[in-house]
Amino acid sequence: MMNNTGRRGERVFIRTFGCQMNMYDSQFISSALQEIGFIEVDDAQEADIIIVNGCSIRKHAEDRAINWIHRYSRLDNKRIAVIGCLAQNLHDQLREKVEGIDIICGPDNYNELVDIISGSSREMNLPGRKTDVTYSLTDSYRPDRFSGFVSITRGCENFCSYCVVPYLRGKLRSKDPSAVISEILHLEEKGCREITLLGQNVLAYKHGDTGFTELLEMILRESPVERIRFLTSHPRDVRTGLFRIMRDNTRVCPHIHLPLQAGSDRILKLMKRGYSSGEYLRLLEKARDILPGLAVTTDIIVGFPSETEDDFSMTMEAVRSSRFDSAFTFIYSPREGTAAWRFPDEVPLEIKKQRLQRLNQLVMEIRLDILREQIGKRIKILLDGTAQRGENLYFKGRTPHFRNVLLDCGEVKEGDIVEVTLEKLEKFTFIGKCRR
Repeated sequence: MMNNTGRRGERVFIRTFGCQMNMYDSQFISSALQEIGFIEVDDAQEADIIIVNGCSIRKHAEDRAINWIHRYSRLDNKRIAVIGCLAQNLHDQLREKVEGIDIICGPDNYNELVDIISGSSREMNLPGRKTDVTYSLTDSYRPDRFSGFVSITRGCENFCSYCVVPYLRGKLRSKDPSAVISEILHLEEKGCREITLLGQNVLAYKHGDTGFTELLEMILRESPVERIRFLTSHPRDVRTGLFRIMRDNTRVCPHIHLPLQAGSDRILKLMKRGYSSGEYLRLLEKARDILPGLAVTTDIIVGFPSETEDDFSMTMEAVRSSRFDSAFTFIYSPREGTAAWRFPDEVPLEIKKQRLQRLNQLVMEIRLDILREQIGKRIKILLDGTAQRGENLYFKGRTPHFRNVLLDCGEVKEGDIVEVTLEKLEKFTFIGKCRR
């Protein structure tokens, strides 16, 4: 329980790296601190306390966060807290890497972090793990956009051989459905028109007799929120009933992020993904039979230990067959403590880079084909900001399929959902025109 004896008026700056779960956690911490009188600022120079929420999923992500911690440590009269997966993974090593860190806190200790920052606790090292903790945004949280995140699960129990998440975020925990609904209603009341349900493995949600599809139906019944998204999903947890809900309820956006990771069955087995390439492709075929036009995005790793040119060719073929809207593509990053850490890393870096380039080229070609097919169509978009292109100021937003649109129209405002005609493409972004 958070103590309410905080140093009211102190200023907090939060820098977040990594996934949407880290973004949500930072929002929770911000809301909890504001609840007891702290003020969030946008400039680290102005802050009394600097919080770095770091990612450890890949070495590059770790290094980037640590570089910023070095920069912040040179500022005078700042308390520095390092939190998130980075803190959980490196804990005491962080103080060896960077001088001047005051607080280290893992993802399951954020209530205690608030106590530390407020001065009601003297503990300065909290990398430990609790098995039942979940978080909800406090009433002090004020979204600065018209889209909001709600975490419905924490942790993961898949133990893919390359992934450190289960070791850093612990076992799967699902938030009480009533807490999920309450949080959505709070965000909707504060102006959010779109909610994204979050989890490391969101479709594995299970609270008593309530699974993910039951939760989704409950949200549709009990919340007026106009758009619902969810991520990230594991192919093993997908049930075709989900796509029937998406087909029959246009408030659920027709988009799913479904990591493939590799197209070679041999590599998928080494990754401990629990499905074959054929099973993945058949799942997509069933989904698109139920919901034609479903947009699918994905994650793909190249250069996994022992990946041959034939293995990579199978990944390329799976990408051609899947026709992804887009893909987050990565060179394999060894993570100590995972099963794959013990695998010999047999693929030379230059070959990994070449494969990544070839994969990205294919992904972009397919993406452009899909987007070109949409030109001339009418669709509703949520305007969630503005963007400057040369001398022109546009409203920006996304289609329900999660495709970017810029709109030149003076009769709308941020937060509107408007019907537009997709007139043309500039790179991978639509230029839209308001329907009269």
